[in-house]
Amino acid sequence: MQETLRKHSTLAVTIGAAAMAYFCPPSLHAELPEQLQSAEAHSRLGMVATGSPEATDAAVRVLERGGNAIDAAVTASLALGVADSDASGLGGSTYMIIRLANGRTVSIDGTAPTPGQFDLAALRAAAEAGTTTGHQMVAVPTTLAVLDLALRKYGTITMAEAIQPAVDLAEHGYSLSEIQIMWADWYYDDLLAASNYFRFLVMDDGETIGKPGDRFCNYDLARTLRRIAKEGVSSFYRGTIADQIEADMVSNGGNLRKGDLARLRVTENPPVSTTYRGVEVLTVPPPGGGDALVESLDILETFPSEFLAEDSLDRHHATIEAVRIARADRASNGAGMLPTGMPGASVRSKRHAYARAQMIVPGEALPKTAISGSVDPDCLPAGESTTQVSIIDKDGNVVSLTQTLGRSFGGKVATPGLGFPYNNFLEGFRVDKPHCPGFLRPFAPCANDMAPSIVVFRDGSIIALGTPGSNRIPSILSGVISNLVDRGLSLRESVEAPRVLWGGETSGNIEAEIAGAVTDTHMDALNSMDYELPLFRIHFPADPAYLADFGAVNAALYNPTKGAYTGVADGRRGGFAKGPRVLATSNRDE
Repeated sequence: MQETLRKHSTLAVTIGAAAMAYFCPPSLHAELPEQLQSAEAHSRLGMVATGSPEATDAAVRVLERGGNAIDAAVTASLALGVADSDASGLGGSTYMIIRLANGRTVSIDGTAPTPGQFDLAALRAAAEAGTTTGHQMVAVPTTLAVLDLALRKYGTITMAEAIQPAVDLAEHGYSLSEIQIMWADWYYDDLLAASNYFRFLVMDDGETIGKPGDRFCNYDLARTLRRIAKEGVSSFYRGTIADQIEADMVSNGGNLRKGDLARLRVTENPPVSTTYRGVEVLTVPPPGGGDALVESLDILETFPSEFLAEDSLDRHHATIEAVRIARADRASNGAGMLPTGMPGASVRSKRHAYARAQMIVPGEALPKTAISGSVDPDCLPAGESTTQVSIIDKDGNVVSLTQTLGRSFGGKVATPGLGFPYNNFLEGFRVDKPHCPGFLRPFAPCANDMAPSIVVFRDGSIIALGTPGSNRIPSILSGVISNLVDRGLSLRESVEAPRVLWGGETSGNIEAEIAGAVTDTHMDALNSMDYELPLFRIHFPADPAYLADFGAVNAALYNPTKGAYTGVADGRRGGFAKGPRVLATSNRDE
């Protein structure tokens, strides 16, 4: 790991009392396809990595003014709700894990509950028709409540201060990204079928998709954010905004009511954790997806590190089966309701993982019946458009935050005048599978696979990371962590490395990026192992819509030996990393 850390920290430069943060050359290994090459930044004063340049800049400015990582993460999250509105916003959910400078770690559970009432006949009809959009798919939004709790308990700025950069973006505009335009094009017919109001939240004239770099404004969202800044978060959950939400839901057959918003309580929980060859991995507990990531790593740890160090057929097979088993175990135990927070749980987890690893036989696909219990892993909600924030400040506070609307633009509905789309999380409560965990129980959690994580090395080095990718998230993150630990790759190399993923039964089974040492020959061999669905592979240059399925890992690293910070933003969806250039010389209250 020491060699890996040396790679992380060679380009930081100090100028007087300030530290220069800048981007590195396009690639550390140019043989990779350009679409896999990630943005990298270095600083000595902290680091931010998000899915939007505007959100990254907003968070960096907070750090430069003396704010901490929690302040910066809340600011970035709100800015992403404007500038990355296909993937996140006030109508969605957020999970956050925080490691304070004193070593204390907490996670904030942003699970979106089902509303207290729902129309079973309407949901059944929607499922039979394959519908994933509409007011009836909306669960209780949690993002604002999560951010409010984090800021009140661990931040140093007010919610009004955190909201202001998002207001500025909504009023003065942000640059449309290629990924936003791609999703708008992908869902063009759905967007046109949505209400006239919603169409204008995505396309200026309600019909024409913009070009990369075009400025886009959202004046309604700016007004909503200003109201929250003035009246407080309570206006969203119990006040005038809640009244508007309920009126719209009643008018359009939605299930969400003001009472659901008012009784929402987000909670802090201990993280789930494991050690992977002596490296501590902390992530969010159920109903988030951290338990599947932890079990995947525990299974992989039973294999020799050198076995996982090369891009071999056996490595790909082992990593796929580890995630298949972990996700099946998660679903079979109530969407991840394993007793991981109980005393001794980590010991039981290692013992269980060892037993499960013995099932993996080289050259043979495990039959689905051998690993699945009574619950289908794909009861969990679908989700394709999610975004990740990773931040470390100069004092050692660390935040990893993942947020989503479910599918791109969520349910593709919005309340006129409020300016933000709602989630479509009730899609995950599939009425054709009544055995699914939490099946249509009022205020039951909509479990998901999001797993923002923090990795702590023996020498004190820390990495904050996470990714979109829906049911692929355990595959993506376990692969990156194995790249760091088993293969000794740098953070950037670990993120850029071509991925072979277990996508779940509904996602094409095995999914592979054919690049570098990941070859069609390997994939042909995997395909011959009698997996039940055909393998999906992409070649480069790849269709951005398919490449986006392989995630977008935004990560921040602190190396205490060098006193240096590194940020990496995944090129698959075009993220942005940046560190502060200079810090305020006095306390902001002086």
